[in-house]
Amino acid sequence: MRLKNLFTTLLIIFTINCASATTITVDINNENSSNFSSIQEAINFAQENDSILIYKGNYSETLTIDKQLKISSISHNPEDVILNSDISSIPVIHVKSNNVEITGLIILEDSNESQISGIYLDNVNNSLIQNNIISNFQDGIVLNASSGCSIENNTLFSNTLHGIYLINSTDNDLRNNLITENKRGLYLNLSNQNTLVNNNASNNENYGIALRKSNANNLINNQFFMNKYGLCLTVSHENVIADNVAGNNKQSGFLLWISESNNLKDDIFIENGNSGIYLLASDKNTLIRNILSNNSNGISIGDSSNNLVTNNTFSSNKEYGIFYFYSNLNKNNTIKENIFLDNKKGDDNLTSSSMPIYTILILLTGIGLAFYLIRKPLSKKALKSLGILIVILLIAIIAWYFPFESGLPRNNVEINNFSWYNSSKINETHTQVTLSMDINYRSKQAYDYSFAEDSQTDVIPARVRIFSREYNPDEGEEIPYTLLSEEDITLTYRKPFKYETTLDLENDMEYDVQTITVFKQEFDYPNPYGEELRWELLGGWQQLIST
Repeated sequence: MRLKNLFTTLLIIFTINCASATTITVDINNENSSNFSSIQEAINFAQENDSILIYKGNYSETLTIDKQLKISSISHNPEDVILNSDISSIPVIHVKSNNVEITGLIILEDSNESQISGIYLDNVNNSLIQNNIISNFQDGIVLNASSGCSIENNTLFSNTLHGIYLINSTDNDLRNNLITENKRGLYLNLSNQNTLVNNNASNNENYGIALRKSNANNLINNQFFMNKYGLCLTVSHENVIADNVAGNNKQSGFLLWISESNNLKDDIFIENGNSGIYLLASDKNTLIRNILSNNSNGISIGDSSNNLVTNNTFSSNKEYGIFYFYSNLNKNNTIKENIFLDNKKGDDNLTSSSMPIYTILILLTGIGLAFYLIRKPLSKKALKSLGILIVILLIAIIAWYFPFESGLPRNNVEINNFSWYNSSKINETHTQVTLSMDINYRSKQAYDYSFAEDSQTDVIPARVRIFSREYNPDEGEEIPYTLLSEEDITLTYRKPFKYETTLDLENDMEYDVQTITVFKQEFDYPNPYGEELRWELLGGWQQLIST
């Protein structure tokens, strides 16, 4: 009998290995005649080109897919199969092989810590991620150095960093995805020649879709509603952006920053809080046949040149059809054959009868100065004083009209009472020292560090970093600092934080110890110099320590 069973098992294995493709089933509830109760066990057993069908159930495991497989719920209904894991440091599904298909699953992070990602495509080609629901991760879907993949008909919501994130990924097709209620929607970073079609990127905290240093992508017929910004391009060139709709975004429908030679055509911009389209230091772009209605301004142009704006319709915008920041810096833009209808303040702020306030003030100042000089010439000292006053006035006007928030100042946090004590030798080579200091958050700003509008913050998150280097003033060479410790703390306005830490230092040495506090500043959209965040210095202190 045992020989017969052994023969049967070997025959099954031989048959599976020889077949071009086999279907393997998984049922955690053991209610069906399935092959396995674990998805990963099925993956380990499967051969190239096999299909794994999963019965209804809640599966708590992480998956590594290192061979060409098709994985799907047996009903193709994502609500039937829920996949989650309590290991926050790795993706729930890590794809390492080409030609993998994942269809019809709910991938959910349900613990208190945000897991790193739901699906991670790691340097793979030609994979399909289709009809899945992914929620509560840092990043819902990540494509890292992956190409030729299709991301279709997925729903991504409540992810704490991005719904979908592409880094160094080329020639992928993303279409019909719902990307909503994430901190950031879909992010293309250093990713070229991708196609984004029929995606709905709405109700995200910061942006719907953003491109950073990503060129020659096609964005067609996507929807951007009720984000802070709809679409953001940063240092991204030669993209085609057509037939999209951006409406009810708190700031701009589209923002282009240091982005050139992009083609925006046949897009619709409705009721965006600031501008339908905002060009900032962006040249040689083409804006054609777009409809801009009921925005604050239809198009805002700042320090941007050689753009072509033609055959667009500007109607019922609350301020101007076209608004210029610094008209002298916006050179050689071609504005022609556009339609302007019922914009409240006029076609633009240069030609409309309603002159901008800074133009009026400059003219009045010039007229007054000329009149005064005709009547009574001024001394050189008086002329110099008057010139300084005019420069200050112009700077104040520019600061008033420039759209960006002020940066976080240095020394916003002060470190006092820096001392060290409890010096005790650990062994013959090292001594343990306790550092103590008071960290005082002393200069509250007029805006919230989380970038909420019209608010101030009494509590900010910060990080304390302590560096040291051997102190030897006789040597001419520069000795670099070494990071000894870092710790996240929370600072409260005008309530000193008593901070202590212990360091292990070498015996019989003198150290130059540096303590700094930094704040993680997050941007609403990718920054050319720091992606989406950077560390701002809040304050610091240095002192010599002898062991």
